[in-house]
Amino acid sequence: MQLSTPSKDRNKSQDHLEEQESREPGQTAGSPIKKRLSTKTIIKLWVAGLVIVALIGYLIWDIAATGPLMRLLTNRDELIAHVKSWGIFAPLLYILLQIVQTVVAPIPGQVVGSIGGFIFGAWGVLWTSIGTVLGCYIVFKISKRFGRPFLEKIFKKSAIERFDFIINSKSASLVLFLIYLLPGFPDDLICYLAGLTTLPVRKLMLILILGRLPVIIVTNYLGAGLTTNLSGVIAISIVAVILLGIGIWQHERILGALKKHSEQSSEDKDKKS
Repeated sequence: MQLSTPSKDRNKSQDHLEEQESREPGQTAGSPIKKRLSTKTIIKLWVAGLVIVALIGYLIWDIAATGPLMRLLTNRDELIAHVKSWGIFAPLLYILLQIVQTVVAPIPGQVVGSIGGFIFGAWGVLWTSIGTVLGCYIVFKISKRFGRPFLEKIFKKSAIERFDFIINSKSASLVLFLIYLLPGFPDDLICYLAGLTTLPVRKLMLILILGRLPVIIVTNYLGAGLTTNLSGVIAISIVAVILLGIGIWQHERILGALKKHSEQSSEDKDKKS
C-alpha cells in the first residue's frame, strides 16, 4: 500500500486552490455554463425582452381595436389582392424568407409554411419547397466548406455530440430521412450536420425533399384552410399537436433506436467487407 507524502498533499491542495482562483466568478466546478452573465449579455437580454413585450403589446392592441394587421388577416381576399399587386416579387420575397429561415433559423419553418399556404394557397407548397431546397443547399455547402469548427460556433457542442453518430453512419441516408420526417428533432442542426457526412449534395437534397414534403404539404394546408375550412384545420392541428407531443415525449427513445440501428448497420457492413 502506497501512502501519499505530505509534500504531495501540499501540491494537490495548491493545485486545487489555483484551479478555484482560475475559475470565473460565480462558476462552479464541472459546470459548463457561466452563472454570472456579463453586462453586455444582460443588455442584449433586456433589449430582446423589450422588443418582445412591444410586439405582444402591439398585437394585443391590434386585436382589440381591429387594427390594420387584423383587418388584413381577417380579409384574405384583400390580403391576396395586395400581395398579387407585387407581381413576381411576391413569391420571390416569400422564397427568400424561406431561405433565410432555413439558413439562419430565427423562425420555425412550420410558421413560414403556414403563411405561404394562407397567402398563396396550393401554390404555397411549391414556393415553400423551392425556398427549403435552396436554403438547405446553402446549408450543406456551408457545412462542407467550413466543417465542424464552424458548427461548434453556432450550436452547443453537447447538442452536436448527441447527433455525431449520423456523420460516419453507414445508413446515414435512412437516419436523415427519418429525422426529417419525424417531429421533435432540431431540423436546423440536422441540416448542418448532414453536410458533414460523405453523402453527395444531390443525394442529401433528394433525402431532404422526400422527408420534408409531407410536413410542407400539411403546414400549407393549415394556412390555406384558416378562412375556408376552419373545422378541417382544427382537426388536423389537433392530430399534428398529438404527433408532435409523442415525438417530443419519445424523443430520446427514437434517437436511441436510430443510433442503435446506425451502429448495427455499420458493424454488418464492416463484417461483410
